[in-house]
Amino acid sequence: MKRSRMIAALLAAVLAVTAAAPAIPRAEAADAGFVLETLQTLRENYVDPLSSIMMLNAALTSLEQKTGVTPFSGQIPQGVSDTLVTGLFTQRFDEIFSRVKGQYSVTDLAYAASAGMLESLHDSHTGFIPPAAYQEEKRKENGQAAFTGIGVVLLARDGQFYIREVFPDSPAAAAGLHEFDRIAKINGVATAGQTSDDVTELVRGPAGTTLTLSVERPNVAAPLEFAVTRGAIRVPGLVSHMLDGGIGYVKIYEFVPGVSNALRDAIFTLRRSGLRGLVIDLRGNPGGLVDELRDISAAVLPQSSPILQMTRRNGRTQMLETLEPPILPPSVPIATLVDEGSASASELLASALQEQGRGVIIGVKTAGAVEIGITVDLPEEAGMAVTVARLLSGKGARLEGHGIVPDEPEPLETPALNAGHDSQLDKAVEVLRHKLIARSARLEEPAGRGVRR
Repeated sequence: MKRSRMIAALLAAVLAVTAAAPAIPRAEAADAGFVLETLQTLRENYVDPLSSIMMLNAALTSLEQKTGVTPFSGQIPQGVSDTLVTGLFTQRFDEIFSRVKGQYSVTDLAYAASAGMLESLHDSHTGFIPPAAYQEEKRKENGQAAFTGIGVVLLARDGQFYIREVFPDSPAAAAGLHEFDRIAKINGVATAGQTSDDVTELVRGPAGTTLTLSVERPNVAAPLEFAVTRGAIRVPGLVSHMLDGGIGYVKIYEFVPGVSNALRDAIFTLRRSGLRGLVIDLRGNPGGLVDELRDISAAVLPQSSPILQMTRRNGRTQMLETLEPPILPPSVPIATLVDEGSASASELLASALQEQGRGVIIGVKTAGAVEIGITVDLPEEAGMAVTVARLLSGKGARLEGHGIVPDEPEPLETPALNAGHDSQLDKAVEVLRHKLIARSARLEEPAGRGVRR
């Protein structure tokens, strides 16, 4: 089964791809056949033509790096026919496994070979997804609880770990954790010197279990301790509220099903509360569905604004534009927050706002990971992301590998975090207030005196 992923689901008709019956028998266990099935599925869907020899040699290189073992026959030689290449790869795979079977399982090798093969393309929307991560992604797409944890977004800065977001109605919110709390210890284990993956692993765990967090809170002298009971976590699509002075704030976490409707509801609610300027926060947003991108763009951009240009594997190019008038009045200025975690659909939204002169982009350069991809089921509940189309911005700029440079650069640095200040949000509010003041001044200018008589 093929599933749309990240910014993948443009329009059903555009990316509809039927699953062809595989010529290679399904791998019932993850072995060389698993790698070959991954390659076949990749070649059926990937936007560019691929060489089987090149890809399988990349898989062998990954195995050599993992195990330290090189097949006696070396890499598969160039010029080998497709009818022979699969057999030569299987021989080399089995040889490596026979020499390391005491250290690694055959599944370990199959996953490593598949991951290395896909990574060799250096493509932001193509990669191997291990079973646990893939099943989490599927739950998220279906609107289910994606994982068990406490419901926070971590931010790593200078070897320290801060709580960047506390999800509404999460165990963390119930326990009293706050944005900008610095996590010093988890169950007595210091976080200093650990990787983000290490800290995430410590925070997550089975639902119903409890962990103890020691945190340092801005403007509080002594460390605080919180006992938090893990639970099932749903990543919210969107949260919104009103700031001072008629400045509305909308945080879009991901472009998941229904988030465009939630944005429209949020805008109407904010307008009823006297909305004068709007902050759209796309920081840490990894992207999502293109139909949600289209509908969100339509809510804030002029009708017929170009959002993206897409070229599929058949060479055909299509322009995606907004289809209806916006519900946000043009008189309401927009400031959009981005960072290095803003990717894919969130980059395209920021780009469209920038290109149309509709919003000031504030923060740091985005991820530069902008393509159209789908996800495909593999055996053993694993999955694979595959790039099926190349993208440009609405006006033809290449964002993949480049990202978006903010109009107003503003890093979020450790001193601000330690003081409990979101310097990027502060900058966005400052920019909007200046725009509102300038607009009021223009409206208050006296009318011209006309012609003297």
